[in-house]
Amino acid sequence: MQVSRRAFLGGAAAMALLRDGFAATSADARIFAPNGGQAADFLICRRLYLDICGRIPTPEEVNEYVASRDIRKREKLVDMLLDSDDYADYYAMRYCDFLRVKSEFPINLWPNAVYVYHHWIRDTIRRDMPWNDFARTLLYSRGSNFRVPQVNFLRAVTHRTPEGISEAVSTSLLLEPTAKYARFFSRVAYKKTREWKEEIVYLDDGPADATPEAFMAELEGPLAEQFVATPVQRVHWWIYGTLAKRAELDRWKAAFRSGGYRLKPLLRYVFSQTDYRKGPGKGGFPSRRLDAEVLDDVLCTLTGARRDFGSIAPEPYSFLPPTRKSVLVEDGSISSAFLILFGRPARDSGLLEERNNRITAKQRLYLYNSSKLWRDLGVMVGKKEISSLSHADQIRELYMRFLSRPPVKDELFYFDQKNKITARDVAWFLLNSREFLYRI
Repeated sequence: MQVSRRAFLGGAAAMALLRDGFAATSADARIFAPNGGQAADFLICRRLYLDICGRIPTPEEVNEYVASRDIRKREKLVDMLLDSDDYADYYAMRYCDFLRVKSEFPINLWPNAVYVYHHWIRDTIRRDMPWNDFARTLLYSRGSNFRVPQVNFLRAVTHRTPEGISEAVSTSLLLEPTAKYARFFSRVAYKKTREWKEEIVYLDDGPADATPEAFMAELEGPLAEQFVATPVQRVHWWIYGTLAKRAELDRWKAAFRSGGYRLKPLLRYVFSQTDYRKGPGKGGFPSRRLDAEVLDDVLCTLTGARRDFGSIAPEPYSFLPPTRKSVLVEDGSISSAFLILFGRPARDSGLLEERNNRITAKQRLYLYNSSKLWRDLGVMVGKKEISSLSHADQIRELYMRFLSRPPVKDELFYFDQKNKITARDVAWFLLNSREFLYRI
């Protein structure tokens, strides 16, 4: 295999970056938390865009937020983002992870079913359907997998047995993969139609208490506390990377109940808490590497790069345009080398741990050495809006695009004084920084 020419890695400028650049003052707490441990405005803005919309804000969006003197600006930004299409896109991706939306083995929903199911999921998120109504719709629905999208919930299983359905359903609705509720799914059956790959979900004859509807009664009865805790724990995992402890869980559940079991009021509550406004570092807000899809979309947005989606299953061939956002890829069977490398879940189990957001040596090597990334960065800095700027202004512009903040005096001095460090070198450095790769 031919290794691409990476002049900047072998040159004095690159070695200076590797030796000195990562020791620059970007980790200074005064940048991120200038007000007694509370995160700076630019950092809050960036967090909210990443946690709600799955993207980083543009320089214009950051500047507008930072410049605002409205004491309710954070609350207003949260409301605006929760009403955006980006929010529906991003949280539909998260829901599709635990609902196992995947056309091929081992879930085998088939593409037609995947697309109508994803559309329905995204619409329920946009409309903010209450959690209990969402679960009830999934469990009560019967009919065609192409015409009644939500019946795919009882099809998205690895084993079509009462035990297999129980494990899949309990994972999604209780965060507990178990076969002990198999009795409620003993009458679930499937039959094919004359349309290719269409399937009807229905109930065989049997006891009245051996139905998904009876299981819903359990969820709203003896299992109610665990049922309510499930979406709350998922949100805690998505934002903080851990499950909530008892006292915090109780507070979040109370907020969830008071909001009518809807996701948006819960998120408003979470983003209003002091813990969310903490600066990064020890005892502060926990860092979390960007989701694979988010990182891919951010890089493509910044550089103008095109994606290359594919599926290991030869048919049916699914074409996705290279400009399509990765968070909008409905089918877990369609992926890319980048998404696989950075831990996109296979959607086989629906477990929280299926998504891997830990940085690995292979990921670091790719970010350091990818010839594609290097070419994409070259195209980005070669565009007139950057190339026409002075070197100092190029540095300022790149900092705003990658990190959502201007460089501090020491950072600007470090990069500007070294004439051999080009705008592309600076972009490469910022791309490889923890501040860019993580939501801090």
